[in-house]
Amino acid sequence: MSLTGTLHHIALSASDYEASRTFYQFLLADLLGYKKVMEQPYCTMWSHHSGTRVAVSPGDKTAHNKHNPGLHHLAFTAATPELIDEFYNKIVQFQEANKATVAHSTILDKPAAYPQYGEGYYAVFFTDPDNIKLELVYTPPHKY
Repeated sequence: MSLTGTLHHIALSASDYEASRTFYQFLLADLLGYKKVMEQPYCTMWSHHSGTRVAVSPGDKTAHNKHNPGLHHLAFTAATPELIDEFYNKIVQFQEANKATVAHSTILDKPAAYPQYGEGYYAVFFTDPDNIKLELVYTPPHKY
């Protein structure tokens, strides 16, 4: 199978670089199995075994607005609906334990089925410290 056309990396700008590094270390490494492959004053990057990378760099102090042109949200796959529930609980615990650092990270929608998005679609929606909407989603395997 060719990797042509697959997602290579996503680069995000953060208004508070330290808060975002803390948040994405938790989300990507602790929950989703990414490995930190670079940490510099200008960029931190994590890589998934699939090859997809996520980078965070310092940006200006303007919070993200999903309704402006550009990125609406990022969705990460979970292997089972039960993992979505487990991740949700861990996210809530992380937010509570890190209120001072990631105060703007919030749960938007608790884990639930979203049949309007497809059969078996189960997800939780939340934001990062810059109000970037994130999603953890399970969908049944598709046959292509």
